[in-house]
Amino acid sequence: MTDSTITTPTTSRRDGVPTFSGQVRRDGFVIMRRHELAGLVGSADLEELRGAFENLPVDTQVDGVDVYRERRYGRLRVDVDGEAVGFEVLPNAVFRQDSIPLWKGKDRVFEPVAEEVLLSPGLRALVSFDARMATAINGNTSWRVGIHLVRVVARAGSDGLPTPEGRHRDGHTCVGLHLMRREGVTGGVSTVHPNDGSPAVRTTLLEPLDSMFFDDNMITHEVSPAVAEGSSGVRDMLQVDFNPMA
Repeated sequence: MTDSTITTPTTSRRDGVPTFSGQVRRDGFVIMRRHELAGLVGSADLEELRGAFENLPVDTQVDGVDVYRERRYGRLRVDVDGEAVGFEVLPNAVFRQDSIPLWKGKDRVFEPVAEEVLLSPGLRALVSFDARMATAINGNTSWRVGIHLVRVVARAGSDGLPTPEGRHRDGHTCVGLHLMRREGVTGGVSTVHPNDGSPAVRTTLLEPLDSMFFDDNMITHEVSPAVAEGSSGVRDMLQVDFNPMA
């Protein structure tokens, strides 16, 4: 395990956490476009992080469907103290989502995210942002964080399925979603269903860093299939899930 603490750069104090987290408390979710997160991650750090998606093993935990997904999973302890965010790499473990019927009772095992990726500047910047969002929404300051690097692969005649479980709740306290790459596909429309009965909201994450953050207790969500424009295409997503460390 590695212990490393960083302090959020001064420029990120204008990243909108108070406004964005306020919207999540009100609506259950927020959609953030690339320009709204400008300055959060440097271009070189973002490209380094995007490169980690080029070395993902096939997700063998999907039953009964064609191979369409590649994935790695890692875990962090993240502690928030104002603008200071501390990171500790946790041992890899099975991943459970008993809140989703498709995965209930299943211990899913994924190849780990390398430590150098977990502690890379780009990933730490995004996780720091998400952790401060989660703390602003929930009040908890010590988080067990799941890091998912997921590539959905679409091929001619075989759509990629970002959410084979359909409309669902993830079973976490909060979740951050950051698009890393979208090439050669159409579709992939995200639909958010607020618990309070408000109309569903549909959006498509198109550019790297287009993002969503939600309180998992306040909404359900789903993503439509990714359809290859030619012979194949990909949709790369960084998913960051938060649960209280205790």
